[in-house]
Amino acid sequence: MGKDKWDKVIEYLTHSDRDPQKVLNLLKGCDQNKESNYDVNRASYSLNIIAIITQKQLDPQNEGKTLTHIIRHWVKSKDFIQFYNLMKGEEKITYDKNKVEDYTKQLKDLWYSKAQSGNKEYFKTTDGYYVVGMGFQKKTGLDYKKASNRNVEKIRPKAKVFEKIFNKIKKKKRSSRTIVS
Repeated sequence: MGKDKWDKVIEYLTHSDRDPQKVLNLLKGCDQNKESNYDVNRASYSLNIIAIITQKQLDPQNEGKTLTHIIRHWVKSKDFIQFYNLMKGEEKITYDKNKVEDYTKQLKDLWYSKAQSGNKEYFKTTDGYYVVGMGFQKKTGLDYKKASNRNVEKIRPKAKVFEKIFNKIKKKKRSSRTIVS
């Protein structure tokens, strides 16, 4: 009698330390080209980590501090706790303050991973931000790769610009609310 075509897969899954629910979630996400939240979170987790660590390294407050120090302080922050719980929510995993050193090691390993070298280079050129809407430019004929050699500051708005615009909008709303008697 012939072997079933799934015997290899079943043998591998039953004799490894795989979590059956995680494997099922992964397979369900692949069905009919539909992405589940699990797939999206899993794919974007490392991208977000690399971007945030790049931003933290470029922050003037962290100048001269080691990567481990920067990551450890971020892992202890409320920002990381919310990020971690959001990204791991589908897996029903929550932040545990007793695992700070484990999280720090995981993020450092991710940072030094060869698979992330392309993401690190990209975020170095954009100061840790993902540039949206920088497709082919009709005026200049440049795509992002060619434009990255140019001054990226002209492409990327800074937080101060947003702050000034926000303050102007607030002032206009206040002045339009004044009651004329």
